[in-house]
Amino acid sequence: MRVKGTYSITENMGCYDLEIDYEYYHKAPTHYDPFEDRLDIKQVRLNGMDITKFYWDYLNEDMYDEVYEYATENKYETI
Repeated sequence: MRVKGTYSITENMGCYDLEIDYEYYHKAPTHYDPFEDRLDIKQVRLNGMDITKFYWDYLNEDMYDEVYEYATENKYETI
């Protein structure tokens, strides 16, 4: 199952708004295949400005686990 979503952080009374668009794929385990999942970050915006390259260069290590946790918790919600 593939799920597309957006992880958002709004801080300091709206001074900055960080949005991370992702695609989360998961496949339930079967007798023959183990559980499989993958998170792909598609685009990152800060106050509407595309900072995807900056995210990959400097923020991915710090934020990936938060986005992954959010994606797995919300994988059945329709967005």
